[in-house]
Amino acid sequence: MSELVARGFLRALFHAAQSLLRCTPESEAVKSAVAALQSAAEVLTSGQAEAAITVGDEALFLGPQMLPHASMEFHGMRRDLQQRGIDSITVLRSATVRDLTDLAAVVAGPGADLPAGGTVRIDERPVSPADLEARPLSGLRRSYTASLDALRAVSSGRRLELGRVSGAVEGFLRGGAADGGSSLMLATLHNHDETTFYHSVNVCLLSLALGRAVGLGEDDLRRLGMGALLIDIGRVVLDDPALRIPGRLSNEDWALVRLHPQEGALAILAATGPGEEIAAQIALEHHVRFDGGGYPDLGGRRPHLLSRLVAVADAYDAITSHRPHRPARTPQEACGILVRGAGSAYDPDVVEAFNRMLGLYPPGSLLRLESGEVVMVAAGAGGTRPAMVVRDRAGVLLEVPEPVDLAGRRVAETLLPDDIGVPPASLLEAVEASVCSRA
Repeated sequence: MSELVARGFLRALFHAAQSLLRCTPESEAVKSAVAALQSAAEVLTSGQAEAAITVGDEALFLGPQMLPHASMEFHGMRRDLQQRGIDSITVLRSATVRDLTDLAAVVAGPGADLPAGGTVRIDERPVSPADLEARPLSGLRRSYTASLDALRAVSSGRRLELGRVSGAVEGFLRGGAADGGSSLMLATLHNHDETTFYHSVNVCLLSLALGRAVGLGEDDLRRLGMGALLIDIGRVVLDDPALRIPGRLSNEDWALVRLHPQEGALAILAATGPGEEIAAQIALEHHVRFDGGGYPDLGGRRPHLLSRLVAVADAYDAITSHRPHRPARTPQEACGILVRGAGSAYDPDVVEAFNRMLGLYPPGSLLRLESGEVVMVAAGAGGTRPAMVVRDRAGVLLEVPEPVDLAGRRVAETLLPDDIGVPPASLLEAVEASVCSRA
């Protein structure tokens, strides 16, 4: 799939740029990241003389084709390139390590430049706007990127603007996020280098769907969404390197991590208006256990219902996400962990409602059938659960996923996205098209 090929290159480019921000060009970390970028460039240009990525107003394009999933996953990089006036990146076949290193430096900061006539070129061969695929991003995707921007604004030193946060939540609700469906697929989106931002948006999407499932009204859904989106704003406010250390934390670092609920609640209260205080309470309580344990110490008091909803969504997304100190777990494993924590760490009624909402195979689940195909379970309209074949029996990744009826099919094992290189959210369009064709 061209989207997956482009995503592989963009992910390698983003990682190489981040490595250059942290290390010197001579370091092994940078050399390894650039080597991965060169491999991704070879795949990107396979069978052609060059590949052009266009930086559009809302999206990225590979040739004329829109990359809706990659545009969200690398929204920050796209926005930064656009703000610096970069319209296109053209990668020639057999791009050199030197030119790719220079490209990563350009992405890392505005001070770098590319030499003319190299194997990687900036703004030399853009695709004409008239030739680009004319398809707007969906409302849910726009709201997703608006949420990322609202959180990044705090990270870049600007104060928390609850108006932007409220607008993003309203966009989610207008787009049907609280009704599940596509939003549950979208909540599988991750970016390993910007874990905090993507995690917060995913928790918001999951919390809104869960809130609807337990019968919350519109006003409570808005409050729930704002609190869920801001649960980790304290990490952004603290902005301490200890919060980004890979691997297990020391006792001192862990003590700092435990401060982020209070810091987040204070930041929200400083920006809040009448009726919005519950968002601060959710941020304060999302790590407090159902039995009163956890942090901060509430003196044994049980957290607010909205906080208990967010705590389950928060745990689910954290468990299914890759973290520096542990690998991601499958959705089925995450649901099992929640069940084992019900009554102690989590509200048992909330866990039951969450697992009922997700079903036996939650949206985004990747299953290897006994017949050999790998399928992805989706969340369709009206509670339907279409499945798409993403790899055939021979192990070939399909260019266009094919719908399949799971009735009577036996599942051999569950897989992770990294096992097959297919991020579930990238198949959202194919899933929606399949659902529409069945309607």
